Amino acid sequence: FKTLNRQLDDVVESAVGATMSTVGFVTFIDLSSVTCSCGAFLTHKPNVLEVQVAPETRDIIWKNAHIDKGVIQGRAFLANVLLSLGAILWSIPLAMIQALATADSLARIPGMEWILSFDEGTLRGLINGYLPVVALLSLIVILPIIFQWVAVHYEGRKTLSDVQASIMGRYFYYQLANIYITVTAGSIYNSLADILDRPSAILEILGTKLPTVVGYFISLLITKILAGLPVIILRFGALSRMLFLKACFRERKMTQRELDEVYREENLLYGWEYPTQLLVIVICFTYAVISPIILPVGALYFFGALMVYKKQVLYVYTQSYESGGSLFPTACDRTIFGLICGQITFIGYTVMREAFYEPIFLFPLPLSSIWVMWYFRKHYANPGKSLSLERAMELDHICDSKMTATSIPKSPKEARKNLLRKSKSSFSADAYRQPVLAEKALEPLSYRRGQADPLTEDAKNHLHGWYQRLKDRDFNSTTLNAEDSFASNSGEEHDMDRFSTKEVPKIV
Repeated sequence: FKTLNRQLDDVVESAVGATMSTVGFVTFIDLSSVTCSCGAFLTHKPNVLEVQVAPETRDIIWKNAHIDKGVIQGRAFLANVLLSLGAILWSIPLAMIQALATADSLARIPGMEWILSFDEGTLRGLINGYLPVVALLSLIVILPIIFQWVAVHYEGRKTLSDVQASIMGRYFYYQLANIYITVTAGSIYNSLADILDRPSAILEILGTKLPTVVGYFISLLITKILAGLPVIILRFGALSRMLFLKACFRERKMTQRELDEVYREENLLYGWEYPTQLLVIVICFTYAVISPIILPVGALYFFGALMVYKKQVLYVYTQSYESGGSLFPTACDRTIFGLICGQITFIGYTVMREAFYEPIFLFPLPLSSIWVMWYFRKHYANPGKSLSLERAMELDHICDSKMTATSIPKSPKEARKNLLRKSKSSFSADAYRQPVLAEKALEPLSYRRGQADPLTEDAKNHLHGWYQRLKDRDFNSTTLNAEDSFASNSGEEHDMDRFSTKEVPKIV
């Protein structure tokens, strides 16, 4: 019955909202205690208490902090099932793009017939070569927005880093679906008629048709070099906000908060950017041996990406939270996974070309890559998620040495008291509280930051005076209530004294 009641409570909370938070924060004064608490089993009961190092306060999505972990896991499972189904059916919208993003389709629009004959068909070839690629990139840009909405509003993930990790994983698998399901399936579909006519020549036909898809990916990489990287360095979102401000408003009549919203700082969205680079890596891994002409194009892209992202990270992007590099092992994992996909594709290509010895010698390559992935995950990624006890004790010793540099304690007990005193002095009770409960009273900002504003200063003085009068009134009302309570207690004691002085009849 306890298990049934717990499951019913989870269902009710998932439907109407949680009535009590399942998350709590505990603060320690040394790293050794934190490491021991996170590495030890604190209870023998399963699924009752799970302990992990708390994320940074800026990384927490406070509106989702109270959601039960079981509810999040159930919603994540359902979302993964639906998104996996969408990845399998990803070829349907892309087939529509391939069919509609052509010069012949545009020529059917009234007044656009000139496209077919302009410049002796040069514009027609340009449209047929690059319009499908641009339409595909535009469709792919929408995917992270959908994944972010699912992670934050439907699944209720509790940290920004977890949201970016979910976007990164799902976006990467959709990129793989774009390569291996859609384009390769299109190549096989185009050869289906020849296969039906000559079933014995299936390997020869597929071995001839499969490398022809590389032209599509070369066009994709060229488009990303000539259009994608310039859009990143131009920051089209910030540029459009600034142009809209200049065109529709007068900047000198806008408040400082409105200007801060327009010229707000931007952070690097790892869940959006990592899969974009991994897509290029997987394309190069897949077609490096089948069609080596793609390698110089991929190298040119990464050279331009190095210059663009290096400049953006150093001078433009502002880190809004710290996650301890939690996404870097995932990026390495996905890179090796892309290498495995390329190796399997090359083995299949050699089989299609009726090779016999080559697939036998190539077969150990994916197995070795899987072993390297497992080795990195076991020896580096998983241990890097938490601080080792040895390292924690070293850091505590360094902290103690710095504290005792000025005054040498007489005993370990005194050293412990000094550490506790310093921890209490540097501890903030509002560090892991809901921001709405810990925020202070707002004050009006100056008309322009860094400039003296008499009206704003006058308003601040009036507000401070009003706050002080409010505090004094609350203090006086509290004092009066305390005096009334004291007077009431005194009267009760006086009555008790009178009652105790009355004569009590004696029984003879």
